[in-house]
Amino acid sequence: MTTSIWTGAEATPAEGLAQDTLVVSGPARLRGHVDVSGFKHSLVTIVGAACTANAPLMVTNCPALVETDVLADVLRDLGGVAHRGIGSLVVDAAGITSAESFTVAAERIHGSVYLVPGLLARLGEVAIPTDGGCRIGDSAEGKRPIEQYLSVLERFGAVVDADRAGNPRILATAGLRGCEIDLLDYTAIRPLRTGPLYSGASKMAILCAAVAHGTSLLHNPYPKPDVTDLITVLSEFGADIETTLTGSLVIHGRGPAALDQPVLHRLLPDLIEVVTWVAAGALSADGPLRIRGAGLSRAWAALRPEREVFDRMGIGLDSTANELIVHPAETLRPAEIVVTSPGIYSDCHPFFALLACLAEGTTTIRETVWPKRFGYVAGMRDLGVQLTAGDGAVEIAGVRPPQVADRVVHAPDLRAAAVLLLAALRVPGRTVVTGTHHLARGYPDLVGSLRGLGARIEEEDR
Repeated sequence: MTTSIWTGAEATPAEGLAQDTLVVSGPARLRGHVDVSGFKHSLVTIVGAACTANAPLMVTNCPALVETDVLADVLRDLGGVAHRGIGSLVVDAAGITSAESFTVAAERIHGSVYLVPGLLARLGEVAIPTDGGCRIGDSAEGKRPIEQYLSVLERFGAVVDADRAGNPRILATAGLRGCEIDLLDYTAIRPLRTGPLYSGASKMAILCAAVAHGTSLLHNPYPKPDVTDLITVLSEFGADIETTLTGSLVIHGRGPAALDQPVLHRLLPDLIEVVTWVAAGALSADGPLRIRGAGLSRAWAALRPEREVFDRMGIGLDSTANELIVHPAETLRPAEIVVTSPGIYSDCHPFFALLACLAEGTTTIRETVWPKRFGYVAGMRDLGVQLTAGDGAVEIAGVRPPQVADRVVHAPDLRAAAVLLLAALRVPGRTVVTGTHHLARGYPDLVGSLRGLGARIEEEDR
């Protein structure tokens, strides 16, 4: 299997689809079906796996996102192969010889950090990006933390100092060495196995162990599909990975030369996109809204914690192997919701807050992964939703759906943009949503899909 047989029609760059200001004329009554793209969280980690290998990776059901385009650009800039097709991405990192251009380009997205183990194993030195992604971190600027990545790299024998620009520079001229790590060391609330560092530390540790020399023992890894898919792809490349009865990973590292088998991997449907469409269907559909995607049953199984919340709130759902049917809701039941790393995805919490405005009572959502992920609150309040946020939790009082027209609301991050757009669909009148360029990092064409269902949304230059 060679890279040349995996080429096809070029995809349109996702960044060209980004609009920063949208005008919504509501209320919308959505009807029809939508197709779900591949899971972004898995995409960025398996491209990181490809960077550790000496064989090509072809990803199918690949979403047309800014993340996809940036990862392809970065790999090409480094000397690797990256070909974006329609619904596919082919990458081959075997030709990478320098990482001089890595830091500046990689700071455009958070997921580029998962290229570091492969670059370090190939080159012995790399500067790590310190920015990228939504500003939902605990720092004053909202930047995502990177200390977990540096700590994990040091556990594998890397040395951390700084480059000329002040970015952390990682050195491992003799390669990475296998080690033992309890990944619960990177949780903020150990009994709940949760916190903002846990997922990233787990992914970084698995990538390092696969490309290291010697055996690594990784206890209590983050259990979600973006990690299990990473393990699957690394194993298909040739990594020797065992899972113990207690869930620990035993990875017998033999260096990057051992990862030499070409891999073809299909992404499962995007879990957060599924939840987005469930919220849209329950809030604004005119009859059943159908969500489609090959392998949707696997995605639906992976959303078990979210499904339990949908059940408690009373959302009507039917599912088959490749389709999920959402029934519109007039009113819902309130719920007490706790977002944790092994449970409900933090990305899903804003959509539960939106659904809670239809609940007959008060819903409380406690956020333990990203405790400052409340960028949607001000905008929803401006649209008439009654909610308050503070100390890592939000309370939503219903029944108070979005109903105040002629407002301009701003989205500071990706999921806030999606939630405010869906909220605006419910408003009887005109709403302007700014900051919607964030959508291109999480949805191939959310606006186009909503229009196809009957929504009236226009771009506005401001």
